[in-house]
Amino acid sequence: MLHYFSYPDTGLTGPVHAIQRSLALGWTGVDLFFVLSGFLIGGILMDHRNSPAYFKTFYLRRFFRIIPIYYLWICLFIALDLAGSSYLRSHMHSTQLPHLDLDIYRHFLFLQNLWEAKYSSIAYWWFSPAWSLAVEEQFYLVAPLLVRYLPRRWLPGALGATIVVAPVLRGIVRSHSGGGISLMAYKLTPCRADALAMGMLVAYAWHRDAIRERILGKSGQLYVAFVLLFAAIEVIWWRYTDPFGAAMQTVGYSVIALFYAVLLMIAIGLRSGPVAKFTRWRMFREFGRISYCLYLIHLAVLYVCFRILAPGMRHFSDWRSGLVGVVSLVVAYGICQVSWRYFEHPLLQRGHRYTY
Repeated sequence: MLHYFSYPDTGLTGPVHAIQRSLALGWTGVDLFFVLSGFLIGGILMDHRNSPAYFKTFYLRRFFRIIPIYYLWICLFIALDLAGSSYLRSHMHSTQLPHLDLDIYRHFLFLQNLWEAKYSSIAYWWFSPAWSLAVEEQFYLVAPLLVRYLPRRWLPGALGATIVVAPVLRGIVRSHSGGGISLMAYKLTPCRADALAMGMLVAYAWHRDAIRERILGKSGQLYVAFVLLFAAIEVIWWRYTDPFGAAMQTVGYSVIALFYAVLLMIAIGLRSGPVAKFTRWRMFREFGRISYCLYLIHLAVLYVCFRILAPGMRHFSDWRSGLVGVVSLVVAYGICQVSWRYFEHPLLQRGHRYTY
């Protein structure tokens, strides 16, 4: 929704500005993703930490879920660049074709978050969301080892230390950026590890009956924490919407991750409450089901729809461009449905033949 219906610094007023302003913190969806990933993946690993097939099953299941559609997406871009160069050159805002170089090929190894890419033209729309997938895959290299070999009683301490150290690392990385925008503080895995660690810490609590019951026994305090953190989010929404600002890149990301961690605990623990009911809306669950494909393709679909339906426009700025955004969403949703039914879900079932 952020990418389709919000665009910074347009200087617009009226309903368009109101819509864009309401989505100003849409970029924090990636923080929610990291918290959820830490919780879900951490919980799976904790459940099976003593399995003799621990590493084999985990990585094979992750392979069938992540790699095929992702590699297909990369190969489609390469094929498009090689076979459709003349068409691309005549239908892009710029006549400059993307270069098939290290900035493209590094995606095969999930290294796209380690340095700033110099994407040109359509390559930006094709690949720019994928930095967070690199963070996820690098997390998969560390978390299984941590859960398997670190004594269980030490795990909360290690996760807590990670939560403390991550904002310090962001400050250090930012201090070496020359005072400008620090994309590395935004994209490097150690700099975003606090959100992943918070998710794993919630998983640790939820997989220990005594801790979980203690938390659920203090539901009032949980809601108080949620309200206070929601107030902090409102302040961020009002004053600090820039994800690359100094306050945001130090403590801001951690506050946002903590808000989502508390939201997660309420959603899974207090199932009869309003938050849990809201997060279980059928529409949310449906988009959650197809979210991986949608994550990969949505910006490229938006780009193509703008080139076909509104060639002189690039982003949401009036009713016509807003309609293009709606059409793009419908097209992307249709592609994702086909992908899930005939490609992703069969592969997911194939991966789940491997058991712990």
